[in-house]
Amino acid sequence: MKSKQTMFFTVFEDIEQILRDIETTVDICYYYDAPLLLDTKNIPVYDSIFDTPNVGTAQSAFWLTNYSYLVMKKDILLNINEIPQRKGGMKYDIDQVINPQSIELKLGGIYTEKEHVIIAGRVATISQANDSLELYKLFSSKIKKEFKKIGMFYVGSEAEKKLREGWRLVQDEGFSKEYDLTLKG
Repeated sequence: MKSKQTMFFTVFEDIEQILRDIETTVDICYYYDAPLLLDTKNIPVYDSIFDTPNVGTAQSAFWLTNYSYLVMKKDILLNINEIPQRKGGMKYDIDQVINPQSIELKLGGIYTEKEHVIIAGRVATISQANDSLELYKLFSSKIKKEFKKIGMFYVGSEAEKKLREGWRLVQDEGFSKEYDLTLKG
């Protein structure tokens, strides 16, 4: 599968209006894509990103383990993986492979466990389905239009200001500072 991703650094003030604009443009919902298997088929779903817990902050030092959402148009049914367990019973999971009309959204944001750290976010798809490509283009084009490209990342104006003030912009806070985003990219 051909994948696409737009990686970014943002604080809530940078991305709030972009997300509000998207939510008024297309009728979407956000399914919480838990990092671990779930005990129930009841996947948390939100009509707005602003209803999700901790929007704009990162709870994990590593960007890929932060809150992740499958974003889909509301009229599309969510498919859920049922995973039999060796000791009996079932666990449940969602992903883009079985939901090709979706995109993945990780907002990242200000890291809650350390001061002056912003964790990266991304919008991505592994699908070539029309709805997925449409949503990906909507999110990524707005980010690319509003944010400044530094290296491989798009950086919101407030996040860039914090970078200039000495904040760390990272994919993994545990990595050496030599891996941090710098103004040179």
